[in-house]
Amino acid sequence: MLSYSLEIIGVYIGINLLINLFLAYRVSANRVRTNVMTGTGEDTGLYNANRAHITNVEYTPIILIGLVALHLLSGSIYVIHAVGLLLTVGRILHAIGLTTAASNSTPPRLIGTVLTWLAQLVAGVGCLYYALL
Repeated sequence: MLSYSLEIIGVYIGINLLINLFLAYRVSANRVRTNVMTGTGEDTGLYNANRAHITNVEYTPIILIGLVALHLLSGSIYVIHAVGLLLTVGRILHAIGLTTAASNSTPPRLIGTVLTWLAQLVAGVGCLYYALL
């Protein structure tokens, strides 16, 4: 089971690395479009792309570390999938919510944030459970 869980974690890491690369590309493309190389200026599109990338970088690495820890602790494949899916879907929805509307208060952004927090909660509780079991 350990080898299988590591392969699944590799899939979630790979997907989230590609999400991060896509978000970074969007920031760079907006920088070229606006000719704003530092900060975000007054451009809403650049600001939102930047926020989507920054927030992704804030949450994703720690949760991916939690996934690896769950593997090392021989955590259930179902817990690993729950964390990986919550994180991945949450980060996608959050980015969509930040970049598709003029208002930053969109349902996809809210749902994405909640799913990301749930991923962190499940990973944290799961690590404690398997470490102390």
